[in-house]
Amino acid sequence: MAAQPRTGRRGNFYVDRHPKPEVKEKQKRAPINFPWSRLKKCLIVCCAMFSLLIVALGIGKIFVWLYDVAVTSDFFTTRIIEISGNVRLPRDVVLDYAGIHEGQNSLAVNIASVEQNLRRTPWVESVSVKRLLPDKFAIRIHERMPSFWVHKDGVLYYATEEGEIIAPVESSNFLSLPALSVEAGADGLRPYLSRFKESVRTGDLPVDVSQVSQITLSLSKGLELFLEDRELWLSFDPREWEKNVLRIKRVFADLIKRREMKNVREMRVVDGNVWLVLNQPARQMPGVQ
Repeated sequence: MAAQPRTGRRGNFYVDRHPKPEVKEKQKRAPINFPWSRLKKCLIVCCAMFSLLIVALGIGKIFVWLYDVAVTSDFFTTRIIEISGNVRLPRDVVLDYAGIHEGQNSLAVNIASVEQNLRRTPWVESVSVKRLLPDKFAIRIHERMPSFWVHKDGVLYYATEEGEIIAPVESSNFLSLPALSVEAGADGLRPYLSRFKESVRTGDLPVDVSQVSQITLSLSKGLELFLEDRELWLSFDPREWEKNVLRIKRVFADLIKRREMKNVREMRVVDGNVWLVLNQPARQMPGVQ
């Protein structure tokens, strides 16, 4: 006889002693949708970028070829170089510093380098270089103008109105100028040097700058000048410029009128008074305050 499954009754329930295994339902896999449209767009973009790269490389090669042709063409050969504003610097020196010469290809010249080279020279304060195609350059220079001689470390230099050193005095660029000396602690009087030059130009200070051979800045005497043509030392406090210059102007006029200027060795303005040192003991100029 076939074996009967064991079953039993417990209370009101029948218990199957050999339960059948549960059968799980098979889950259906979702269909895979491949992003063909996105891939197509990506391929189109890549092709477009590759095409642009090829075009850019081609254009670049064309520009390089055109540049090579231009820099070797006689059409852009430099034939004219105009220089203006140079006073102390000769033309050949300017061209030597600039690195430009006739016969050079104008497109091969680096304008920024030319201007930088010229600014390195001690005489050049500012410079402008223009390329005028096909064969011309225009160089405009603004030089530092010397006003004094300055001794430093045993060397004689040219200096500006403010007393700034420019370049050594040489036979090739010799120019007779007053020698400037600044005593210890008198650097604060340097700004009055430019005012001195201006007062001489306008005639407010009755001296000829070509006859001034020595200028000294000191705390004790202020601005001191030696007038070589009169053999006269003139000193005054520049911090009261207008008043002291007016006093000097009046005394000069009075001495010339009296014909006593040649007897004066020194003129000093001290505390609002003008003192004269003659071949005789010093005396105060009467009527001058």
